[in-house]
Amino acid sequence: MKNLNHKNTEYEGFKKTRLGWIPEDWEVLKIKDIAKTTTGGTPNTKKIEYWENGFIPWMSSGELNLKRVRDVKGRITELGLKESSARLIPENSILIGLAGQGKTRGTAAINKIELTTNQSVAAIIIKGNVYYKYVYYNLDNRYEKIRLLSTGAGGRGGLNLSIINGINLALPPLPEQKAIANCLSIWDTAITKLDLLIKAKQQLKKALMQQLLSVKKRLPGFEGEWEQLKFSEISERVKRKNTEVDDTVVTISAQRGFVLQEDFFNKRVASDVLLNYTLVHKGEYCYNKSYSKGYPMGAFKRLDDFEKAVVTTLYVCFRLKYHVDSDFMNHYFEAGKMIPGLMRIAQEGGRAHGLLNIGLPDFFNLPLKLPLKEEQTAIAEVLNTADHEIQLLTTQRDQLKLQKKGLMQQLLIGKKRLKING
Repeated sequence: MKNLNHKNTEYEGFKKTRLGWIPEDWEVLKIKDIAKTTTGGTPNTKKIEYWENGFIPWMSSGELNLKRVRDVKGRITELGLKESSARLIPENSILIGLAGQGKTRGTAAINKIELTTNQSVAAIIIKGNVYYKYVYYNLDNRYEKIRLLSTGAGGRGGLNLSIINGINLALPPLPEQKAIANCLSIWDTAITKLDLLIKAKQQLKKALMQQLLSVKKRLPGFEGEWEQLKFSEISERVKRKNTEVDDTVVTISAQRGFVLQEDFFNKRVASDVLLNYTLVHKGEYCYNKSYSKGYPMGAFKRLDDFEKAVVTTLYVCFRLKYHVDSDFMNHYFEAGKMIPGLMRIAQEGGRAHGLLNIGLPDFFNLPLKLPLKEEQTAIAEVLNTADHEIQLLTTQRDQLKLQKKGLMQQLLIGKKRLKING
């Protein structure tokens, strides 16, 4: 196909529109031309007659991430529906988030059941000769651009029905709309299957961790009691000053591990004078005393992605001694096995500035129960294998997402055409 990105040339079979070059047999229409739009509402939450024994599905904007909405948590009564001034939305409509600073604003989904929503969700109820799935994929592909249409400074406010109604769509004939949507659905189905498989593998690994790290299950060939130790017996503090003035300044994220500060905060927040920071070498650990979701007593993270990194002295840095397996301890920390001990030493009211008040002597006196190194290594190999399987599946899913994104960018503007049977 000829290059359609050249702006000063007309191409045979294509026409120039406000959305760019599209095939001659396509047209550009606004949402208001092909659909009715409406928003939901929220009945008074203090009046039980609007909620108690309700049977009408009522959806909040936070549930848009389901993408295919087949059930929702909320239920309201017919009286609640009337009081909210909302309407029932027929299945196979497109729902789109109107508000929110997170990912919700601009997120599109399809409802597979009749429902109503709160006021932060708009419903696009398709009418006429238009395929609802094609409209959904079109809006989903333009998520970032739609967010920028928001009112407020810098597009950080919200969307409204006027904005939604004014969105332009490039529409091929109905058979091609269906072909494009069905093609993209194949990728969605494969991605969903991988998502489910990844979750199943993660649950299996979690169960293995609970059994193997709590002596509820032993690997063949290992027996005997695990040894009661103090943390200082298997580790030693790292107090290495950054005398070489390394500038790989990192933040420790509970979910992501060691992250460059400019990536985490979108700017460098460390002091210009880095001599007093701690220099950590690959394979060494840091304990972040900040509590966060899923990490109520802070997070232990091993430096794996950098040869060296510089961290603030707010973190407790340490290296493991030779008689323990580092991979085993990595799983041990991630399984939350240090939490009971940390809860005992954390002082009441010691959460100043989001940090747990844990003293160094208490930290290195934390108790833990470990097997001999040979069993540690065997357990680590089992859990590492589970991690490797999860990573392979995750990579495969992410590749499918990239393929789908590339397909959307070509199919939804007619740059790539599908053969329509009949």
